[in-house]
Amino acid sequence: MKTRLFATAMLVMMVASLLMPLSASAQTGAGVNQIAVRAQETNTGQIMVDSVTAAQDGWVVLYFMGNLDPLTVVGLAPVHKGVNTNVRVNIDSGLADPYPTLWAVLHTDQGAVGTFEWPGADVPVYQNGAPVMVAFGTQAPAVAAAPQAAAPAAVAGAPKILPVAGGLTSPLSWLAPAALGAALLVAGLALSRARARG
Repeated sequence: MKTRLFATAMLVMMVASLLMPLSASAQTGAGVNQIAVRAQETNTGQIMVDSVTAAQDGWVVLYFMGNLDPLTVVGLAPVHKGVNTNVRVNIDSGLADPYPTLWAVLHTDQGAVGTFEWPGADVPVYQNGAPVMVAFGTQAPAVAAAPQAAAPAAVAGAPKILPVAGGLTSPLSWLAPAALGAALLVAGLALSRARARG
């Protein structure tokens, strides 16, 4: 009986260890989320985002403040799962021109497909607890009224690329920890019974 309980506990633990990588891949999706964009002028009515890599279909959204307030959106463009290069984003130059920094942020497309819903279903994509976003210069003169508190690192002319990071919270993200907890519980019960009987 001891051998049978021990074997069952070991089997449950092995299954749980196999589920851990499955849960991690469900969290990060099919790829790594990142954005690369160069400093550029906003008076053309368009910003060229060098590349957006997205784990799922979504949006690249440009803000004139780094706080992700929907009222600070100056433009957006759809992106597809995978690598998107030379993404043209039409912007409201009147909103963007005074600001020396804009933020490019990756959003999901979870509501009505092809319709940007923010606030709403099309939330920013988060990795390691932070939104996938990058600041870039607009070559506008600095404005004292432009809030800079949420600005990421210094802005330069070279493309900025976010580092490889963790993933989105997935409906399956609870699976691996739950399976591991169940495996440990079964193993503990098996050992307790084995000790009690023998």
